Amino acid sequence: MSFRIGATVLIDYDGIAIQSYNFKKNRILGSLQKVLKFLDAYGVDEIHAIVPSKGKSEYSSSEVFFNLSDISISTPLSIGGGITEENIKKITKDPFFERCIFNSAIFNNSQLLKKTKIIMGHQSMVASMPFVIRKDTMMVYNSECDEFIEVNSSLYKKVNKYFNEIILLDADAEGDKKGFNFEVFKYVEFPIERCLISGGLTKNDISKAKKIGLAGVSIDNFALHSEYSIEDLR
Repeated sequence: MSFRIGATVLIDYDGIAIQSYNFKKNRILGSLQKVLKFLDAYGVDEIHAIVPSKGKSEYSSSEVFFNLSDISISTPLSIGGGITEENIKKITKDPFFERCIFNSAIFNNSQLLKKTKIIMGHQSMVASMPFVIRKDTMMVYNSECDEFIEVNSSLYKKVNKYFNEIILLDADAEGDKKGFNFEVFKYVEFPIERCLISGGLTKNDISKAKKIGLAGVSIDNFALHSEYSIEDLR
């Protein structure tokens, strides 16, 4: 499998593209259509479109996902955030979305994971694992309870059972270019060739990711500011 360079786009419930910094602050980018069209022309291999939520939400992501399918782009698109047992069939009815990305369901909704896997296939299943390392311990963000939780082998057994790939997002470095913390791989119990990384990525990080055999990267803010060409990053 070839090394992929993807890009992450965060979307609010109004369908507006936003950027996140250090997992704490958001900045409005503007029209989602313009951002997706830009990334499509920019030449990334895939786009990860995520509706971030913290805690239990009364809002639905369904309408956001339906509107995404109306935007004409050729780049493969993955979706995440607010996927439920109630809307999974509707939002995947049109085969516009290539992969589904999950976070809180990793911890507490195996039924949703089973259902999506049956509908979309194992190759479509991606786990989003934003992390921090504290006191020599890896902690992964759970959006439903809005906190970072210490992970153990039982969680990784579930991740290996249901997911084809994982995206490791360095929450401490998200939104800037101070560098991805590769120390995380001391704790990850998942095949390295099926891991993507994101958060704080530099050109050197992308070269290292390719060298150690990762599946790819998901770049964030600097892609949207056109600081590097995709060909330079390859």
